[in-house]
Amino acid sequence: EYQDAATLPVPFAAAALWAVSLPDLAKCSSINEECPPDSQHGGPNPLSALNTWNYVMNNLRAAIRHTTSQTQIDPQVMTAIGQVQEGIQNFLAMPSLEQYAPVVTLASQILEALTPWLRQQAPAMLKFPSPAARLPVPADGRSPGTFAFRLSNGVEMPAIGFGTWKLEGEACYQTVLAALQLGLRHIDTAEAYQNEAEIGRAIRDSQVPREKLFIATKATSVALGMAEPSYLETIVAGQLQALRTEYLDVYMFHAAGVGGDKLQQVWRNMEYLVDLGRVRALGVSNFGIQELERLWSIARVKPVYLQNIFKIYKQGEQILGNSQSVMDWARSHGMMMVGYSTINSWPHLLQPLSDPHVLQIAKAKGRTASQVLHRWALQHGIGVIPKASSIERIRENSQLLDFELSDAQMSALDGLATLSETTHNKMLPSWREDVFGLAAATSTPGPRFDGFVEAMRDQECIRQPEEVKATQWTLGGGGHGISECQAACHAQADCGYLVFYEQTGF
Repeated sequence: EYQDAATLPVPFAAAALWAVSLPDLAKCSSINEECPPDSQHGGPNPLSALNTWNYVMNNLRAAIRHTTSQTQIDPQVMTAIGQVQEGIQNFLAMPSLEQYAPVVTLASQILEALTPWLRQQAPAMLKFPSPAARLPVPADGRSPGTFAFRLSNGVEMPAIGFGTWKLEGEACYQTVLAALQLGLRHIDTAEAYQNEAEIGRAIRDSQVPREKLFIATKATSVALGMAEPSYLETIVAGQLQALRTEYLDVYMFHAAGVGGDKLQQVWRNMEYLVDLGRVRALGVSNFGIQELERLWSIARVKPVYLQNIFKIYKQGEQILGNSQSVMDWARSHGMMMVGYSTINSWPHLLQPLSDPHVLQIAKAKGRTASQVLHRWALQHGIGVIPKASSIERIRENSQLLDFELSDAQMSALDGLATLSETTHNKMLPSWREDVFGLAAATSTPGPRFDGFVEAMRDQECIRQPEEVKATQWTLGGGGHGISECQAACHAQADCGYLVFYEQTGF
């Protein structure tokens, strides 16, 4: 820990070098069998690779911005970084395979040129602003099953759970049994996981009373349109039998699949399960704000639970382009959020457990990266459901209530989403505070144009500031090109600054 609790070392240079050295990124030096254009299942693919390169470029921008080194970085480097990030955005907006190689080639050349400089850079010492009030989470060493968040309908949900995605057969049975024996009381599964019978057997053999447990599962086939809405009651009956329980604490719509009348039919059938007492609360998974608003408008029994991706790079959704976070939307509508994939790389390549930004904080706290990441989510009021396949890892992931992260450490971890998402000309996500100064980095002085230097881009201008005593002039109207404006400015001896609106030509 540091004497000034608001000041932390931030390893931008180390993070850029780490991300560019990821083995899966090396597979995507070109589009090939190891890096196929299919991005449906995550892993190495062009979209994941370019997301990683964007993280590299933003860490590089921040390293240059905050360096204390006397070595001067050529301004053309910033121009080249901007070109890479603009190329990335063009590709993500309309993927075209022939655009991929030039972007990756230029990005690789930048890193090759700057690697010696990056290796010499110490972490930047940054002071973080005080964050908004966060939900208090105990740090007194209590058992993980005893701390709960309350859903808006009054149901108590243990904040630390156990996820079971990709756990199968006897391995699933043994790990769920171990989790229950270690004090965890919240188990998450789904129809699609095909492991509810093993979980039910583990629950029975644990001898933990049913009223002490919180069991969450999901409707998959009807939600995705693979089965008609009328089959839901039969599907739920099978899930209850497999789980060896008479009721579910939360039943979720697994993904925003069906819409229109079918969405309404499925939700009506889920509401009927609440009426029958088979389900205590309804929820959804993998929903964005638009899908939530659509469901909210038709629901008689409102969802009180949202399970979405929640990791340092993707805080609530896979695409963080909305002006409001899905976390804030959910909270304002009385929904409790639970995060998954907090410590794994899915659906992209960046691995939170080995990110230098995370490791710096983990070292300072004397904790593992996994514990830091899950505690970060908890302090945001987000439930966690880490999956593990060994008793040691289950125990590690459950030991989250005997330490806490400082406000500065929370802010530093929050800011990693801006390193992941910020483009060449826009700080994203817009609802996250720009704690690393990336907005300024995106407007770093750029290339010269016929005697002009680009001072900033995509910034709102005050066209007649009181403190500037200068003659204002204009070509009049719009529809002009920038070269025409430059020529007119050159023609006037006292013209020093030019403001140009690209969309209108004014």
